[in-house]
Amino acid sequence: MLVICPEMVTMSNKTRKRLIVSGIVALCLVVVVLILARLSGQLLKAQIEKALGENVKAGSVSISWGRVTIEGLTFLRDGQIVGNVKSVRVRADFMSILGDKLTISKVEVDQPYFKIVIDSKSNLLLPVALPEEKANEAKQKRGKKERQKDEKPKYATPVEVKTLALRGGKVDFEDRSMARPVIMKFENLMVDIHHIAYPFSDQWTDFEVSCQLAGGKQKSTLNAMGKMNLLNEETKVKAVTKNIDLVLLRPYVEKKGDVGIERGSITMNMDTSVIKNHIRAPGTMVIRDLRLSSSGGIGGTFLGVPRSMVLSFLKNNNNEINLDFVLEGDLNNPRFNIQENFATRLSVSLAKKLGVSILGIGEAVAGGSSSIIEGVTKALKGLFR
Repeated sequence: MLVICPEMVTMSNKTRKRLIVSGIVALCLVVVVLILARLSGQLLKAQIEKALGENVKAGSVSISWGRVTIEGLTFLRDGQIVGNVKSVRVRADFMSILGDKLTISKVEVDQPYFKIVIDSKSNLLLPVALPEEKANEAKQKRGKKERQKDEKPKYATPVEVKTLALRGGKVDFEDRSMARPVIMKFENLMVDIHHIAYPFSDQWTDFEVSCQLAGGKQKSTLNAMGKMNLLNEETKVKAVTKNIDLVLLRPYVEKKGDVGIERGSITMNMDTSVIKNHIRAPGTMVIRDLRLSSSGGIGGTFLGVPRSMVLSFLKNNNNEINLDFVLEGDLNNPRFNIQENFATRLSVSLAKKLGVSILGIGEAVAGGSSSIIEGVTKALKGLFR
């Protein structure tokens, strides 16, 4: 027979009251945390938009311990959408800010889309204004005294990003500096960057990039692996392109007097280094299944070489042309043009291959610049400014 003592009933009631009170307190804490997280997300959203500029809008920002998630980033330029990102996830060691720097273990960028333009004056237009652009705009709006204040160095909390990973990206590239504008679409873009530090230090930042070039008659791939010193801008890159549709690159390789390219593909390997703004890039190229227009007549050329000689060589060499070249020049020299230098080097290489005198090789189609190499460096530098 079970006997219930009054003491047991009393103890049970006290325990029950404690549990109820504890539950209410816990519930209140949860509500407070949710409200604070909500407010913190809104405040952080405003700070992120302010840091990125008035032309960048964030859909929402959420915070959990060690992670910040930004959803629905939209990038605008001149009122037009030039980019969007599905989500950005930042994993950080928040306790590290109590030390001498903030350590971010990983930044994950999911399904970004960007439109990159080289305008008619060879200026590179990125979705986000670079620090130099913002500074120039600010200087135009302020007086001399305020500009002098801006020029004084400001303290910045050191930041280290161990890994920046971009997945499922798309890029629309348009080059309006060419005599004939170039439009290319890159898909399935994947980027991995390791060891980014700000302020910049004398260290290497490693990176890997891969993507596909859409619009060709066959699957085209581009892969690059290398490293960059963001302090002195020294760069070393190994790049491989496979089965790139030559028709898409016509404005970059055709020279004055060349016949039209109707079909063809290129596979290229290039080992690029940039030291003190001097670029040197030895490489090899294989041109396959080349078909040239007959509209140029007898005097038509390909890369400045007579069309008939090119077709004869293709016929006797399994429809392939193997070329060696070295792209080289001073990026600080305003007269140096990567596109023109590249086309000329290919012309010289082809002429030597076919035993043609290199004298009289025509000039490349006007246009192009070294804006892309310069812009990539500036974009990386602008990540934490």
